Amino acid sequence: MLELTPILRQAIVQDITRIARDKYIFPEKGLATAQTIQSHLEHGDYDAILSPYVFADRLTSDLRRASSDQHWSVQFNATLTSALYGSEEEVSEADIALLKESIYRQNFGIARVEHLVGNIGYVDLHGFTWIGFDGAGESIAALMQLIAHCDALIFDMRRNGGGEAETLQVFISYFVEAEPVLYDSFYYRPSGETQQIWTMPYVPGKRLPDVPLYILTGGATVSGGEAFAYILQSMRRATVIGQKTLGAAHTTDLDVVQEQFQVEYPSGRSISPFTHGDWEGVGVIPDIAVPDEEALSVAHLCALEDLIQSCQDEAVQREMAWDLEIARCSYAPVRVNEALLARYAGRYGDRTFRIIDGAFTYSRQGNPAVKLVPLAEHRFLYPDGLKFEFALDELGQAVSVTISYRNERPAITLARVLE
Repeated sequence: MLELTPILRQAIVQDITRIARDKYIFPEKGLATAQTIQSHLEHGDYDAILSPYVFADRLTSDLRRASSDQHWSVQFNATLTSALYGSEEEVSEADIALLKESIYRQNFGIARVEHLVGNIGYVDLHGFTWIGFDGAGESIAALMQLIAHCDALIFDMRRNGGGEAETLQVFISYFVEAEPVLYDSFYYRPSGETQQIWTMPYVPGKRLPDVPLYILTGGATVSGGEAFAYILQSMRRATVIGQKTLGAAHTTDLDVVQEQFQVEYPSGRSISPFTHGDWEGVGVIPDIAVPDEEALSVAHLCALEDLIQSCQDEAVQREMAWDLEIARCSYAPVRVNEALLARYAGRYGDRTFRIIDGAFTYSRQGNPAVKLVPLAEHRFLYPDGLKFEFALDELGQAVSVTISYRNERPAITLARVLE
């Protein structure tokens, strides 16, 4: 392992303080950050650190604390970082292979895609892998087409650590019309240039400019994940649900110092055409603030309620209300005691309801019994789109069951067969 000598520690600190002074996005804060790190060195705060890994970690903490900017990062001999940021001449084939393996195993940041009750699409996105990486573009296009026919979409950014601006641009472009829209600008201090970022006139497959969009955020939503929420919220294109994000808005560059230490530093900042600012230090503020663990259920139910409210077709509205009841019970399961279930058990026409191993079940004409899901004390769901509602007499005994259907088929009521 590398020997961390006093001369090497001093050289590393000198290189990092130069980066802070000359390249950090805010000159005055960069100077103050450089002075703080230099002061730590001069006071001997780093003298006892012998491990280069520990030294890199300590420098990361000190830089972030001094600047109040979470984008600072120092790593020692970071193979994946070098492969991602280095030029072709600087990176070995082995490092490239390791980077590819890591990105493939992360599925380009696409952690989960799900079709929720009520035709609501759910995407758990953990990062924005560079769109030019082999297979990334095709995977994103496939993802977007998989959810293209949903009535509303939920994008989960609660574990999103950011990524590449070009990939973020592709995702945002799917949610607007083809006519390009200016949605952000980046100012880069090293060059003094400001770059405008517009939505793309073409994306593979179907655009979704009118599909209601809900974005989940939390304290672990960082950088590009925050940008996704902030931009679409500012465009009034999405409703943000969850908790305030970390507040890391700056873009970064990477320099290698003393050959084996990679320093990622904030070199640019976002300037929104809608707010004329960014979320640095303050985070993205949700439209609906809820605890992290409740964000998905709140978004799902909110999406269904909003769809019902905006729907003009009574038949479709009825189906959405049907789905809303099921969704509510999936997040807050109903428990029915076995004594009450025993009152419902029996035969109704050619339908039979029994308690098997504590579960309330349904079968018809001798077919295998299927477990029912309680929606209320007297109301149950069958997986194939049926709901059963039992009626009791004045003595509390079940006398009939009403079977209702998700579509427009009329409900039927069957009397209990007395044995």
